[in-house]
Amino acid sequence: MPKKPQEETEISVNLSSESTLVVTDNSGTRKMPLVEEKYTIGRETDNSICLNSDFVSRHHAILVKVKQRKGPMTYRILDGNIDGKPSKNGIVLNALSQVSSHDLQDGDIVTFAPEVHILYLAPRAI
Repeated sequence: MPKKPQEETEISVNLSSESTLVVTDNSGTRKMPLVEEKYTIGRETDNSICLNSDFVSRHHAILVKVKQRKGPMTYRILDGNIDGKPSKNGIVLNALSQVSSHDLQDGDIVTFAPEVHILYLAPRAI
């Protein structure tokens, strides 16, 4: 019997060579490949990543691509808007601590509001 091609069956598995976000909000769950240098995150429609929740600030956070000292490229999440104004409710990393800036690692979960979060999936090694 011939082997079937490998299929991605879990939303938490990244078979891509690109960083990926799994976004969960009031609209459901969706996957987004990350290819740009910078993304804005918030509830306003002018954001790169629009989150559907009244508890999310209009311009809640920014994702910026960064090169780690030892390792591949990743994204840094920064609380607040492009002008540096912090969000009203902040961001929580892995349900443990509120952070203003963090270099994302594979499996990190950033929470913006009740039931509104992103899961960061690092690219698979090639």
